[in-house]
Amino acid sequence: MNSQICSNRLTFTKLALSDWELIRSIYSNPTLMAHIGSTMSEEAIRSNFEKELAPWSTDATHWLTWIIRETDTGNDIGLISICTRDREKLTAETGFILLEAAKGKGYATEALTCIMNFAATTYGFQKFTAVCSEEHIASRRVLEKAGMTLDKIVPDSTEINGKMVNDCFYSLER
Repeated sequence: MNSQICSNRLTFTKLALSDWELIRSIYSNPTLMAHIGSTMSEEAIRSNFEKELAPWSTDATHWLTWIIRETDTGNDIGLISICTRDREKLTAETGFILLEAAKGKGYATEALTCIMNFAATTYGFQKFTAVCSEEHIASRRVLEKAGMTLDKIVPDSTEINGKMVNDCFYSLER
């Protein structure tokens, strides 16, 4: 697998040991996790981090994660991941988290489009899915700008910080 992927303004590198502090800071940040889930303990973050460092193939059950960096500055701006959800129909779920300073610049749409194109070309994925809370309007816009369509809204689907939220399920067929 390519160790680095590039889009117009972004560079994506596969998750590495040196990314621990960034990952820890993302998953323990209540603001970044507000629409995703509860913040995680350091032990839970470490466990997931170690799983995602393992070699990846379409048969893997863990996420393939890339760190997103601004190409011009080299600054970390977030992460984006894929995980195989259906091997027979070659379907991957996608997910992304951007740091606060990177929001509102079109980076999430650029990253999602780039990684879906890469995953389709490199791994043969034919369908992409994503889930986000109904109230997370910014993520819903990103998914739609990247070409995904809303398939369904499931009421009271996920608990985030003690509150049940509706989940929006999106997909894109290639």
